[in-house]
Amino acid sequence: MDAESRRRILMVEDTASVAALYKSYLNPLGVDVTIVGTGTEALAAIELLPPDLILLDLRLPDITGMEVLQFVKVNHPEVPVIIMTAHGSVDVAVEAMRLGAFDFLIKPCEAEGLRITVNNVFKRMQHSPTSVAEELGGKSANYQGFIGKSLVMQGVYRTIESAASSKATVFITGESGTGKEVCAEAIHSESPRRNGPFIAINCAAIPKELIESELFGHLKGAFTGAASERKGAVELAHNGTLFLDELCEMDLDLQSKLLRFIQTGVFHKLGSSKEMKVDVRFVCATNRDPWQEVKEGRFREDLYYRLHVIPIKLPPLNERGDDVLDIAQSLLAHMAVEENKPFSRFDKQVENIFLQYAWPGNVRQLQNVIRNIVVLNKAEVVSVDMLPPPLNEFSGANFALHNHIDPVSQQQGDIEPPSEPIAVSASKSTIQPLWLVEKQAIEAAIAACDGNIPRAAGLLEVSPSTIYRKLQTWQETAGDKGETV
Repeated sequence: MDAESRRRILMVEDTASVAALYKSYLNPLGVDVTIVGTGTEALAAIELLPPDLILLDLRLPDITGMEVLQFVKVNHPEVPVIIMTAHGSVDVAVEAMRLGAFDFLIKPCEAEGLRITVNNVFKRMQHSPTSVAEELGGKSANYQGFIGKSLVMQGVYRTIESAASSKATVFITGESGTGKEVCAEAIHSESPRRNGPFIAINCAAIPKELIESELFGHLKGAFTGAASERKGAVELAHNGTLFLDELCEMDLDLQSKLLRFIQTGVFHKLGSSKEMKVDVRFVCATNRDPWQEVKEGRFREDLYYRLHVIPIKLPPLNERGDDVLDIAQSLLAHMAVEENKPFSRFDKQVENIFLQYAWPGNVRQLQNVIRNIVVLNKAEVVSVDMLPPPLNEFSGANFALHNHIDPVSQQQGDIEPPSEPIAVSASKSTIQPLWLVEKQAIEAAIAACDGNIPRAAGLLEVSPSTIYRKLQTWQETAGDKGETV
């Protein structure tokens, strides 16, 4: 590729060693990477010659990455921007996507993940120069088995699309019931292997004495009860995708055999000395923190690095905003037809309760709630009196208090819901700015909940992401002024 036709990337990163590392990751793509260390330099470089893509760190020494993003969206809206941010600033990155960023990457970035994300942008630009900007908010409420169009889920969808075309291993994490197998199936469906088999194996559901046979298969007579030869999951998944769910439950001895298979593609059936070779794409999942499992000696570190190439973290349902209503409505429509019931919608009070409830069991719990309602009732509209426990016990402020404040705090009298409206009188001299009143209310709620932000959000009847975003804004403002928060 000649110099004139090479894609040009502007990387805005103030740590020189990190920038040099990321530039080396991108060298195989045959792109020209220009590195600048400040927001001011970035603005000047963009004005001088707008690049094909901007990789933008949010934390810069002079101006914020958000200001650079806003400048680009106003003056050069055709230039896609990928945000690079640390774990603690994910909510700010999601806000940046709302403002027009194409995608975001969590630092430290993996080489494969960075290349796939960048390559995905260029592929879409080649297909349609204007499609990148148009696609920013274009995801519908349904995507490859997922329901919901919240910003955090749009980030998941983009990662799935970026990762699907590669053979790189994807490691999905998230609480139980968040849809890890749905995510794995979506990756398979979007990949070139879509016409091949998708084989799922739950490592927690199979006794450790049998899981090796389930994975690699066995010959007749290989062990007691092996009455016939059997193919294992790796052989069945040839030219397709193998999904290993709850991988951290796997026995350490078997982890070493799995590592060898991943490295070579070669395995032996139990009872056989014959080597077999297959072509399999791995997708793994766990509801635990895999790195914590490594530190505690329950998961091999070398296997972690082999599998943890492209991480996808699925958000819990209570962080997905109005998605809960989209999912509930879809489930209601499906189950009403299935049970031959006339249900068509939820009343407003039920919707408010769904939005405020913490959903500790995530989508799986929501499915059970809707099933309970449809089976035990018959009406067109779902009302509060149809809700099963614990959703039927509370509404409004009382619901939020019970849902997010633990019994110990209530016994100590830390938080007491007012029984009557509080009369407020004020003079001009005592009135405070609205942002300061809001800040004090949020800080008081967080303190009352012992620092638990989701609980504080429930008490204040707002989304946890709203609080995270405001705290981030106040912290950055205080930092600019040399203050502490």
